[in-house]
Amino acid sequence: MPSHRDPPLTVDEIVATTLTLTAEVGLDALTMRAVATALEVTATALYHHVASKDALVELVLDAVVEGVDTPHADLSWDQWLIEYHDGLWNRLRAYRGLARHLLERPSTRAGAAVRRTTVEMLTANGFEERDALLAAATFHTYLLGRLAVDAFPEEIARSHEPSWRSQGLVAGDYTAHGLQVIIAGLRFLYGTPAAQRHSH
Repeated sequence: MPSHRDPPLTVDEIVATTLTLTAEVGLDALTMRAVATALEVTATALYHHVASKDALVELVLDAVVEGVDTPHADLSWDQWLIEYHDGLWNRLRAYRGLARHLLERPSTRAGAAVRRTTVEMLTANGFEERDALLAAATFHTYLLGRLAVDAFPEEIARSHEPSWRSQGLVAGDYTAHGLQVIIAGLRFLYGTPAAQRHSH
């Protein structure tokens, strides 16, 4: 297998190939050797561009989060949260293991980007910065936790749980309900932040 190619290997190509493999086999089963094989280069050539699997996962997470459309700033903060949640959910669930990685490593660039974007929206809508930081962390942790549990329901044995099937409930119902509870809790704690800000 050649160590060099024409055209030369690029980081963008490495990330794109890794995304494809992650969608197929999941993050846990992904190896640098498998990525190198898919790219038709040696592992040494791959390591020349990306120092480790952890570094590669960081790049992949960045690409996934950057691919999520940021909801329009004119939306109310609660509708913005719903749309951003749905965009992140649809992107992350396509790549098995990424949400759990973000949950276990909250200091990743991609995780920080999600929280920063959420905090900026909340403060722009009148939330105090401290409240916005807490709210964004709650939103982020809930999203990733539900993804880690619900994105692949075939892996979950529910036979010992209450009769959720008899109520016609599916995984998405639990996810939507939890998000509604978070939003209702924020309304209860902070009222209408934008109105409070303008009244000061």
